[in-house]
Amino acid sequence: MNGCAGPTSCWLAGLLVLCVFLYAAGVAWFVAGLRRLRTPATSRACPLVSVIVAARDEEANIGRCLGALLAQTYPRTQYEIIVVDDGSRDRTAALVGATPGVRLLQTHKLQGWSGSKKAALSLGVQAATGQIILTTDADCLVEPGWIRALVAHFEPDVGMVVGFSQVDAPHGGYGLRAGYEALDFLLLMGCIGGSIGQGHPMAASGQNLAYRRAVFQAVGGYAGLLQRGSGDDVLLLQRVRRHGGWRIAFAGEPPARAVHPAAAGLAALLRQRIRWASNAPCQIRLDPLFFGYMLVTYTLNVLVILLPALWAARWLPASWACTVLAGKWAAEAAMQWQTITAFGRRELWRFVPVWLVLQPLHIAIVGALGCLGVFRWKGATHRWGRRCAPEPDSPGGQG
Repeated sequence: MNGCAGPTSCWLAGLLVLCVFLYAAGVAWFVAGLRRLRTPATSRACPLVSVIVAARDEEANIGRCLGALLAQTYPRTQYEIIVVDDGSRDRTAALVGATPGVRLLQTHKLQGWSGSKKAALSLGVQAATGQIILTTDADCLVEPGWIRALVAHFEPDVGMVVGFSQVDAPHGGYGLRAGYEALDFLLLMGCIGGSIGQGHPMAASGQNLAYRRAVFQAVGGYAGLLQRGSGDDVLLLQRVRRHGGWRIAFAGEPPARAVHPAAAGLAALLRQRIRWASNAPCQIRLDPLFFGYMLVTYTLNVLVILLPALWAARWLPASWACTVLAGKWAAEAAMQWQTITAFGRRELWRFVPVWLVLQPLHIAIVGALGCLGVFRWKGATHRWGRRCAPEPDSPGGQG
């Protein structure tokens, strides 16, 4: 390998090597954690469960979601379904209200205009009668054994269960963009499961999440977080982890899974990921280890984008650039193999080359804009991750 051409070259080479080493070590940590996950023993216990769905402008999806929830194999007398309509301007509330066996709550009638998923979920938890709370999104579908599979993970010391979620295949199969999204989300779920397997949970998905109502209340629920436009999953998980006394489990077996549709397009996908990334600054305080690894991942991917320019400027020998890429791709190959095989998603192998090329640019854009917290979601504008005043045509925008 060629030596450094000068101080700047040596500094860049050292930074790249350090980032690749830390990145690969983190990937190995996630992979080892995935291998430690286990499926719980079958349980005959059927505690009272409350399934809460926060919905806004979901008339196209809510019927299918409720159909899946009403078709559960769990005893019907042992679970309730609560839909919290958060100021929908379409027929969502009417469709829910006309569905037998489903309770409808409306934020604008009970607490004024919300526009916050956390506020809607809090309202649902407050009205729930179940010992265990399950949440999913209105555009998600769950398996018939979903409730039973998640409940089985609630051993006496478990306070929260993170369920596996995946991107549903569009009609006709995955196209290039949807395939990229499905693979990328699968790898995110792999990191989530791996961190839980290592005993240091880092994130979760609100598309498939369960927790004891007593734990939600003990950690303060979403108090102090209601204005943030995202994080009803990861921020709550971090509160449970930091509170201590409760173990967090991961449910990855097929009956416990949820599926959600791919984003409507590239712009919608970027908006979604920017919204998720808007919580990254919160992790400096909540989980420095998680934030540190995100920072390493971001720095490495930005440097990978700059590799051609660094080589052209003779700041980095070609051999160093190739070594960096080889190390990064080798680590990612290990993660791809573990997640694709563990969760039975072999149809996503063909999108790996596309992911390898696009992922650095994706990380760079989402990471930069996510830290600014500037995005639009459900008709509301957010700045620095916090919701601005509601729009004039929203229920709370009058007067």
